[in-house]
Amino acid sequence: SARAGNVIGGGDWAADRIVPDAMRALGRGEPIGVRNPAATRPWQHVLEPLGGYLLLAERLTADAALAGAFNFGPQLEANRSVRELVEEALHHWPGSWVDQSDPGAPHEASLLNLVIDKAHHQLGWSPRWDFTTTVERTVGWYRQVEEGQASALACCLADMEVFEQVNVGISLVQLE
Repeated sequence: SARAGNVIGGGDWAADRIVPDAMRALGRGEPIGVRNPAATRPWQHVLEPLGGYLLLAERLTADAALAGAFNFGPQLEANRSVRELVEEALHHWPGSWVDQSDPGAPHEASLLNLVIDKAHHQLGWSPRWDFTTTVERTVGWYRQVEEGQASALACCLADMEVFEQVNVGISLVQLE
């Protein structure tokens, strides 16, 4: 079993998720509505857990004793509030945000975290991109696609190429 939490990156257009909602708002020139600015999450780029999943699959073919539960997440310093996420995003695509907190809304956990020690110690896996790089690459993907500067595929391939420059082991570019 392998899992990841609070994965962000280009191409997610789901409703009621902070990054896709924020990117749609910025694309329309509207303020980003933020429901829970103080909620803290372990933000990570989608390529981080994908690389971990591939590494785990590779290692499992050689060592079945590794079968078990693994978490793939960011370093602890990437645990940031939604407010920090949105404010970092605005450094890369200017706009604004508005607090839309609703005390009557269903309860949402204020703090989520993933312990990645097992993946680090047993697989030698560790995240490669810090919080700032993760947000910069994510916002850049959406902005380039929105402004017609590049296709979604070109943005994905560019992200994989940059990620590969700092990631040793499994090549994500070979997946094309």
